[in-house]
Amino acid sequence: MKYIQLNNTDLNISPICLGTAGFGDKSDLEKSFEILNAFVRAGGNFIDTANVYCKWLKGHGNCSEQIIGKWLKESGMQGKVIVATKGAHYSFEDPGRSRVNKEDIRMDLDESCRTLGKDEMDFYWLHRDDPEKPAEEIVDILEELKKEGRIRYYGFSNYRTERLKEIAQCLRERNLSGITAVSNQWSLAGINPGGNTNPDPTLVEFSREEYQWHCETGAAAVPFSSTAMGFFSKLQKMGLSCTDAEVDASWMREKETQITGLSESMKRSYWNETNLRTYQKLLKLQKETGHSLQALSLAYFFNQPFQTVPVTGVSNPSQLKDVLDACEIDLAPELFGGWVSAGG
Repeated sequence: MKYIQLNNTDLNISPICLGTAGFGDKSDLEKSFEILNAFVRAGGNFIDTANVYCKWLKGHGNCSEQIIGKWLKESGMQGKVIVATKGAHYSFEDPGRSRVNKEDIRMDLDESCRTLGKDEMDFYWLHRDDPEKPAEEIVDILEELKKEGRIRYYGFSNYRTERLKEIAQCLRERNLSGITAVSNQWSLAGINPGGNTNPDPTLVEFSREEYQWHCETGAAAVPFSSTAMGFFSKLQKMGLSCTDAEVDASWMREKETQITGLSESMKRSYWNETNLRTYQKLLKLQKETGHSLQALSLAYFFNQPFQTVPVTGVSNPSQLKDVLDACEIDLAPELFGGWVSAGG
């Protein structure tokens, strides 16, 4: 696997980042270890987690970080892989209270470092924004942690473009490096307006405006939900064939009888003409190349005009094959390059 140097850092990372939101929830300790070991054996070295992962389960703590910390210690991989974690997510007990402040960020970081067995985090994301908080205050907090040797680099997850511009302006005025990376929700499947599978209003979907901002600034994108929960693969498994069909509203109504296995939330989010035309292209490409739809949909990210490192999770090691295959696919930019949205 060919590594890349993450924008504005000295971190050499795999082009795919392993997502671990399911560790301790959908994947137990043993299964999580199997996934981590398989990812590293294949050459992967970039792992994404968050202090909040599993805290949505009653009585659970930061289980994903706990599992990764245990694996780092037992496998001897501490210092040999790049771990990115996140802090400042709202509390599930009090979701209306912002935790984007010095005290809560430090508390999250302290717990993450203890759990992961690290004095300094390789990469630290702020997991949520507080639009009422001045950009200068956010930069102050993160730069202070950086100077103290608590974090090496930082980025922003679930931040809207106008806020990224404010933060970038603040960094410029202080002669600091520009924004390294942003992690928002983005996949080859465009999301219907108001139809996100996760109704959390604090989640930020990648937008056309943000796409243009990345093109202009060169900041890296590290998108989560990068395979749209396997939407295209699920359509294929249900036997939906539309290679030669004319996709329109009447055709879609007719085909809805074939996708009864698709959850209502996925229909609400991804069932639209744009995505079905993309599905047509993917089926054609699969026939030509032999690659799976999952691998092809991930390969989309490697055709962007700015550095893009998709985050993707798996529930078992066998699913890593598609993820790793994607790294070797070179799609012509005219096939899937550029911005894709439910509106075309």
